[in-house]
Amino acid sequence: MINKYKLEITHLYPKNLNLYGDNGNIIILKKRCEWRNIDVKIKQKNIGDQLTKHSDIYFIGGGQDIDEINICNDLLSFKDTIYKLVEDRKVFLTVCAGLQLFGKYFYDGTGKKIEGLGILDIYTKAPSDSIKDRCIGNKIVVLNEKIIGFSKTYLNTLIGFENHIGQTFLGENTDYLGTVSNGNGNNSTDNYEGIVYKNVYGTYLHGPFLSKNPHFADFLILKALKEKYGNKVRLSKLNDIREIRAHKFIIQNYK
Repeated sequence: MINKYKLEITHLYPKNLNLYGDNGNIIILKKRCEWRNIDVKIKQKNIGDQLTKHSDIYFIGGGQDIDEINICNDLLSFKDTIYKLVEDRKVFLTVCAGLQLFGKYFYDGTGKKIEGLGILDIYTKAPSDSIKDRCIGNKIVVLNEKIIGFSKTYLNTLIGFENHIGQTFLGENTDYLGTVSNGNGNNSTDNYEGIVYKNVYGTYLHGPFLSKNPHFADFLILKALKEKYGNKVRLSKLNDIREIRAHKFIIQNYK
């Protein structure tokens, strides 16, 4: 088979941000490309490394406060580059701490305000009672179809595990990824999960996220391919019968 498509994926700060196996998201993206004969290259960007401007998908995972703070200065030094990548409609997947870092600011566990990239119109703050209001547990999310357009796919839900003290709130220029039917979401009050801005997608779901939601992995892959090769790109189908059954089984048992 002729190798028609190529994708490059950059993993941001894998040495620091790998809470609950978030690095597994890279494995899922890579394998689902390879199974379709898509030539995929994985690059890493850790503290002190340069940031490539040529990747098609960028991923940043979750971590504790200390992990966020450790990479913050390095990440902010690439603010202009990342802003341009977002405006050029490169695909980004941000999980937990990664989501927070792309916002305007967040507060760490000591109450210190940490500036973020400011690319997303969001902010994160700690609740007054961090034990009582901690967002933790299994979660079911119904995708925001007007943003994602999943109405014609076999699944319109996301599943995973959340565990975060920070409460994230969305501004007018950032939409939500989905609504929560089980669990908390971005915070404990508004019933929204995740963010969407241009081709930036964020979530508080761990697990790793894409292993439990392979349909969303395909969504990201297809989005990146269309941005690179045009809207006529189609993904060949994979035999996901077991994955679909597992997804539905988990949803039934979460409830």
